[in-house]
Amino acid sequence: MPFTKQNQREGTALKQYEKLQKNNKIISFLYDLLSSNKSQLWLLIVVAGLLNITSVAAFTTDNKAADELLYQFKSEQFTNPLIAQEKLLELETIIKDNDSERQSVLKTYQCRAIRSFETEKLQAFIDSTSDINQQQFYSLNIPVLLNLCRSKAFRYLGQQSQAIEINQAALDQAIIIDDKDLLASVYNNIGQQALYQGLFLQAVDSISQSFELHQELDLRYSASLNLLDLASAYRRLGDNDKAMYYFNIIEKYFSETNNLTLLANVEHSLAYIKLDSGEYLQSIEYFKKVYELTANLENPLFTAKIAVDISAPLIKLGQLEEAEQWLIQAKPQITPEVYSHYAYMQAYLLELTLIQGKYEEALIHFQEAKNNFTKNNNKKGLAITYQLASQLFAAQKDYQAANSWHHQFLTIHEELDQARLATYNSEMRLRFDSKTLEDKQTKLIEFKALKDSQLAALNTKQYLQYIALSMTFTFAIILLLSMVKLMKKSQQYRQMALTDPLTQIPNRLYAYNVMHKLLKQKNHFSVLLFDVDHFKNVNDTYGHDVGDQILQLIAVTGQQLCRQQDTIARIGGEEFLIILPNSNAEQAMTLAKSINVSINLIDCPQVSEDLTFSASIGIATVSEETIISAILKKADIALYSAKNSGRNCFKHYRDVVSSSNGEHVS
Repeated sequence: MPFTKQNQREGTALKQYEKLQKNNKIISFLYDLLSSNKSQLWLLIVVAGLLNITSVAAFTTDNKAADELLYQFKSEQFTNPLIAQEKLLELETIIKDNDSERQSVLKTYQCRAIRSFETEKLQAFIDSTSDINQQQFYSLNIPVLLNLCRSKAFRYLGQQSQAIEINQAALDQAIIIDDKDLLASVYNNIGQQALYQGLFLQAVDSISQSFELHQELDLRYSASLNLLDLASAYRRLGDNDKAMYYFNIIEKYFSETNNLTLLANVEHSLAYIKLDSGEYLQSIEYFKKVYELTANLENPLFTAKIAVDISAPLIKLGQLEEAEQWLIQAKPQITPEVYSHYAYMQAYLLELTLIQGKYEEALIHFQEAKNNFTKNNNKKGLAITYQLASQLFAAQKDYQAANSWHHQFLTIHEELDQARLATYNSEMRLRFDSKTLEDKQTKLIEFKALKDSQLAALNTKQYLQYIALSMTFTFAIILLLSMVKLMKKSQQYRQMALTDPLTQIPNRLYAYNVMHKLLKQKNHFSVLLFDVDHFKNVNDTYGHDVGDQILQLIAVTGQQLCRQQDTIARIGGEEFLIILPNSNAEQAMTLAKSINVSINLIDCPQVSEDLTFSASIGIATVSEETIISAILKKADIALYSAKNSGRNCFKHYRDVVSSSNGEHVS
């Protein structure tokens, strides 16, 4: 049976759609060209918002105040923690809840502001971002930055394995994204983690890479923080000369910028250096200076840490009562979660009670110090503890234990010496040396004056850009209006090209596309080709309006009987095609039987109570066919057989062929 020709409206729609596709290529090119100009992008966003283009909904709201503050955060204009906190609160009020883009950026700055002792906030942040890898963000950088905050939170909460795992995943993602600012943040986080674990060589390597990237990006504040961490790493490795070199560079910068918090960190580290070199009086002066600087920062944990540190040189100078007062003052804040200072506090209490002759109490402090230093792999702290333990057991005349702990002290001291020696070998792997750092810092200072003059020129340039924008504004509106109109027409024509206008089910073109994909996938599918019996009589007797209603009823009936993955399409006047993926002959015949019964039950009492309908159905199941026409030809032969068998029935091509072969043999 020949196929009915494609509906004329369908053909017209397809031609219009193909023509529009060519026009869209031109429009897309112009749109990309215009979008590449960042200074004009906001115009596109505003106009698109007015036109209700849902595809760019995240960009439809103009919020210049928020964008300015976010830019200032990114360009490191808020280095003072108090001012930064104030600006974050301001951003919270001016960014709307449904502004997903800016909300996600804001969250990356909010999480960085959480301090190490704010354990509840840290845990709350971890809980609120547990599904971060399943979310979608407007920028690939956002989930990486949020994961860095998660790593920091896990680190502060003592869950080091989770922190390390997140850092490694973040590094892999940042390398793929290839954003220098993001890479610098990741390397810095890895370096901070290494510092926290006492892996100072690894810390030097990672922080050095972060510093180099921050230098390239001209982010002086972040680069200075890198130098602060480098100095701290070298100090803890015992290389006080190199630590002092870096401290002197950044102390000048923090003094110029009046950043009291970070200046206190520098002074704090200088106090440690004086303590390590045996200059106890100078060490006390530095520690007390830091204590005064931090007294007004509303950070009781930091203040308590300084109190612990002050006790160390006081004990060395024999000022035991004052040292004990500082330690008593620190105890409420310095809990085991504050692992480093808690362990050192126990070591200082060990030394204090040993000198006081309180050996039982000293033994308790020894166990606490040893366990915490061991847990966090702090070899320098273990060296101090083992030496004091040797003295403690010797004082109790337990010379065997004293000798054992003295031996462990010598062993770990040798490891520390080897680590200090290794720092010089690691210099070969670093990407800069001390002289390069000094030169780069000098150039940064010189460039600042140059940039001030460039800023004035930039303002003039921006003024000229605004004039140019006003000239392109009209063109942008016309272009966008045309593009929206074409997009809407494209959607309409595409819908018309693939949908039967009468029954609103897929048409032949759509069905052929489905079959082509199934054949390409080598899917074992079946097709039902059915034709409404004597339908011409209905049109001739009752008119084409009634005939159209009947076709619509049949289409709805077929849809109700099909599975979700099946496709029913009208391919001609009263001809329908059903495609059944992953279906064998038996399943196809079961559906065909249901269709025969359901079409028999269709009635139109408003036309005639005696009017009944039936359909003849031809079925074919894919075996070795590779083209659409082959499988449809089999279905057509089966349909022809069904009509010759009295109509209102179904035939499978397999049975038709089998029957024909049988008759030929007889």
